[in-house]
Amino acid sequence: AGRLDLYRSQVRLPELLAQMVDTYKMQALSKGVKFHFQALSKLPEVVICDEKRLRQVLNNLLSNAVKYTAQGQVDFSVRYRNQVAEFTIRDTGIGIEEEALERIFHPFERVRDSHSSNIPGSGLGLTIVKLLAEIMGGDFQVESKIKQGSCFKVSLMLPWVA
Repeated sequence: AGRLDLYRSQVRLPELLAQMVDTYKMQALSKGVKFHFQALSKLPEVVICDEKRLRQVLNNLLSNAVKYTAQGQVDFSVRYRNQVAEFTIRDTGIGIEEEALERIFHPFERVRDSHSSNIPGSGLGLTIVKLLAEIMGGDFQVESKIKQGSCFKVSLMLPWVA
């Protein structure tokens, strides 16, 4: 319909992250890929956010990291400071060519090469992540080197609840 509503509620952040870690750790291990999670700072028990949208952002990024990593590892970390959560997903996957870094945010755009041509997907995941990060008042960054992996960072304002 061309619009997106945010529904803010109280979300138990550590529980949400534990569920994500359980899901993607299992997927990674089934491929022979290591999966590490680390909270780099003390996390609040409860934050205010749109849980569905936060899950959507993290699911897209973690799913891609596991999907595009055939060997090595996926590292997922979160840092919380001044009511801002910074989620970092780093992988040792196929990486993205520098010329393609802007295109990956266009709807239905998939960067295809000999390493990724048989990997399924619609090409909407990163477009959705970027859109949601912006709508939620956050920031989304990517760094990548071909054949070395990628690093995606999403920073979101997640006010804590006392």
